[in-house]
Amino acid sequence: MTEPNNSTTPVLDESTQTVGAHGNGEADQGAKRELTITAGFEVRVQRRPIEIESEVAPLMRNPNVGAVVNILGIVRHFGDEDEVSALEVEHYPGMTEQELWSIVAEAIARWDLEAVKIIHRIGRIALGNAVVLVVVAAEHRAAAFTACEFLMDFLKCHAPFWKKEIGRYGVSRWVDAKARDEREMQRWG
Repeated sequence: MTEPNNSTTPVLDESTQTVGAHGNGEADQGAKRELTITAGFEVRVQRRPIEIESEVAPLMRNPNVGAVVNILGIVRHFGDEDEVSALEVEHYPGMTEQELWSIVAEAIARWDLEAVKIIHRIGRIALGNAVVLVVVAAEHRAAAFTACEFLMDFLKCHAPFWKKEIGRYGVSRWVDAKARDEREMQRWG
């Protein structure tokens, strides 16, 4: 991912998982916002199924949250060339999580967010099952909706995941990057 060349780009401190940003794009004046699970920010790559309710419910208990927006990506029946029965997802451990944290930090720099969760599955995922969950909590819905869309666009274009569609008859093929995803990404600058 090419980093924008401006002073409002957050810098992730990997040792403490903090980011220097107020969440609204204004210059940081010494405050650091924690990117931790207890602060409402989480990135996770896992093999087990995603439990949507248990991921979203804790965010609703934050009294500053007025809107929670999420997108759940699922394995669909049709692929680029064939009917799909499953998806196999691979990733680059360590690099993937670091890239996901950088996407979260970028969203926090652009919008005033209370919480962000990105949970992405790896391994073989059957038709109709969740692959990714992106949850954004904010004081107001506009920031939550826009940030959620931004995060999903970044995931599609920049997160180091590789997907293989498993067809109905066992034939598999790697999924190529989509030009439409890159076009969608361009609107964010």
